[in-house]
Amino acid sequence: MTLWRVILMCAALLVIVNIQQAQAARSPGDYVVISYHDVVDSSVTPDLDIYSQTITRGRLVEHFNMLDVGGYQPVTLQQIIDAKAGGTPLPDKAVLLTFDDGYRSFYDIVFPLLKLYNFPAVQAVVGSWLDVPTGGQVPYGSITLPRERFLSWEQVRALDESPLVEIASHSYDLHKGVAGNPMGNEQAAAVTSIWNARSGYESEAAYIERIRDDMARTQQRFQEQVGRGPRIMVWPYGAYSQATLNIAAEYGMDYTFSLLSAPNQLSDSMSAMNRYLIDQETGLQTIEEILSNQLWENESLRIVHVDLDYVYDPDPIQQEQNLDKLIDRIYRYGVSTVYLQAYADPDGDGVADELYFPNRHLPVRADLFNRVAWQLKKRANVKVYAWMPVLSFDLGSGYQYVTDVRTGNESPDQYRRLSPFVQENRNTIREIYTDLGRMAKYDGLLFHDDAFFTDFEDANPEALVAYEEASLPRDINAIRNDDSLMDTWTRFRTEHLTDFTLELEKAADYYRQTDNKVFTTARNLYAITIMEPRSQRWFAQNMQNFASGYDFVAVMAMPYMEKAENPNEWLRSLAQRSLAQVNADQLVFELQAQDWRTQTPIPSEEMAQWVRILREEGIKHIGYYPDNFHQNHPDISVMRPVFSIGRRFRAIQ
Repeated sequence: MTLWRVILMCAALLVIVNIQQAQAARSPGDYVVISYHDVVDSSVTPDLDIYSQTITRGRLVEHFNMLDVGGYQPVTLQQIIDAKAGGTPLPDKAVLLTFDDGYRSFYDIVFPLLKLYNFPAVQAVVGSWLDVPTGGQVPYGSITLPRERFLSWEQVRALDESPLVEIASHSYDLHKGVAGNPMGNEQAAAVTSIWNARSGYESEAAYIERIRDDMARTQQRFQEQVGRGPRIMVWPYGAYSQATLNIAAEYGMDYTFSLLSAPNQLSDSMSAMNRYLIDQETGLQTIEEILSNQLWENESLRIVHVDLDYVYDPDPIQQEQNLDKLIDRIYRYGVSTVYLQAYADPDGDGVADELYFPNRHLPVRADLFNRVAWQLKKRANVKVYAWMPVLSFDLGSGYQYVTDVRTGNESPDQYRRLSPFVQENRNTIREIYTDLGRMAKYDGLLFHDDAFFTDFEDANPEALVAYEEASLPRDINAIRNDDSLMDTWTRFRTEHLTDFTLELEKAADYYRQTDNKVFTTARNLYAITIMEPRSQRWFAQNMQNFASGYDFVAVMAMPYMEKAENPNEWLRSLAQRSLAQVNADQLVFELQAQDWRTQTPIPSEEMAQWVRILREEGIKHIGYYPDNFHQNHPDISVMRPVFSIGRRFRAIQ
C-alpha cells in the first residue's frame, strides 16, 4: 500500500465512528447514487479553468478513501438489477458512482483511481460533444470549451472494455438550455417546448419528434462507436418527465438517473433513480451524511399564496418591476413554498375565463406563469405549486355546467363549474392540465376550492345517469329524503371528484419537468366540513378522503370568512379537530390575510398571533392568502419572526 493512501486512510478514520453510528438510517436493500462531474489535478494543471461541480483529485481521493475505510460498497448497475430481480442481494451500504459529461479527466484521473480501489462507476457522455472534430470547440452553456477537455470515442471504447466502467448516454444534443418563454428564460432542452420569436412555441408533435430524434441519434452513434446502444440515460441537469422516460425506454434506455437527492430502494422503479450532486465544497462530513442518510430537511412548510393578477400589468416594464418586487420579498421572507395562481381572476369570482399559460381551450391573458414560477424557483429557491381550478373554467355556452335540482340551472350563489360527469368536459379540463405541464415549470399542484357539490347538485342528465349506474335513484329529491341514500350519494360524489383530480394530476405531470424537488399535491378543504361534520353532505368533501388522495390537505382556516365569534378559539378548535383526523405532516392550514366582508386587510399582528396559536396546537405547515407584495401586507417585519422557517431543521429518517 502506498504511503499517500495510508495517510489518507488515517484521516478518514477520524470520521469512521460517526459513520458507524449513523447506519441506522440506511435500510436493507437500499443504495445511494453519487453524481460527480469534472476532476482536476491542480498540481499538474494549475491554470485550468474550473467550472461548477468540478472537484480536485485530492478531494475525490478523500471521498474514495472514506468509502473504502467506512465499509461502503460501490456496486455496478447490473448488481442492482440482479438484486431487484431476486438474485444476489446488494451488499450493505451499497453505493453507485456516476460521472457526468464525458470529461477527459475521467480517463486520465478517475479511471486509474477506480482501478486502484477496484470501484465500478458509470460515465455518461454527450454524443454531440464527442462528435466535435479534434481541435474544435464544444458548446458548454454560454461558452465553449476545447474539444480536448472531453473524451474521444476511442477512449470511450477503451473504458467500455473495462468491467469497472459502464458508458451511459447523457443525450446526443440535449445538454443545453433553450428559450422556454417569450422573456427568454433558458430551460432544459429535454423538457421544454422551445419558444421562437418568429414562429412561437414548438408544437407538442414537434417537441416529441425532437426528443425521439435525439434518442435515436444517441442509439445510432453508440452502435457505430461502441457496438451496442446504451441502456442508461442520465438526464442533463437532472430534468426529465414521464414523456421523456417513455421515449428513452422506446430506444432501449430503461434505466435513467435524476438529481433528486434521496436514497433508492430496490422496490423502487429504476426508470428514474435518485442521485446526490457532489462538488468541491462537498466535504467528508456532508458525504458521511449523504451515505448514511442523515441529511436535514425543513421541519415545517411556510406557504404564501400569490395571485398572478397582482403581477400582471399591460405595461411590460411595470410587470417586470412587479416581478422583481415579488421575488425580492419571497427571497427575504424565508418561506419554503409558493402557491402560484395559474389562471386569471381579476374580478375575484374564482372562475377562470383566461389563463396565464398557452393552452388549447381558453384565452391567455399573458404568458406569465412559466416566467414567474421559474424565477421563484431559481431566484427565491422555493417550491412552486400551480394553483388551478378543478371545474371552474368558463368555456362559454357550448359546455354543460353543474346544475341545481331546484331550478334546473346553474346556481348563482356558487362558482360556475363544468360538470365532471360530462365526458367532453373531463377531456377538455385534462387537456388544459396537460398543456400546463408542457408549457410551464412547477413542482406541485394545489387544487382550488371549486371541487364541490352542494346537496342540490349536480342535476344535469349525465350526472343522473351516473347516479343510476351507482345504484342510486335518478331523483335527487328522493335521495335527499333518505338518510342512508344521502350518505351513499355524498360518498359517491366525494370520491368522484377526488378520482377526477387524480386524473388531472397525471395529466399535469406527463410533460412536467421533474428536477430536484418531489412532485406533491394539495387540495383546499372547507373548514366547516371539519367543524360541522354533517356539512360534508353540503359540499361532498371529506378530510380522510383528501388525506388518502393528496400529499397535503389544505384546510381553509379563515375565521372571518366562517364568521367565527372568537377567531383565536375557533382556530384552536379547528386545529385540534383536524389533528384528531389527519397526521400533522399532511395538514396545511391556510389563513386569510383579507377580511372579505369589509374588504379590508387583516392586521399583521393578528395574523402573527394566529400563526403562534397554530404552532402551539401542533400545526406544522402554515400558509396564508393573499400576499399583497405591493402593499407589504402582511408586514414582513411583523410576520417573519413567527412565520419564516429560518433554520429549523430535522433529520431525514
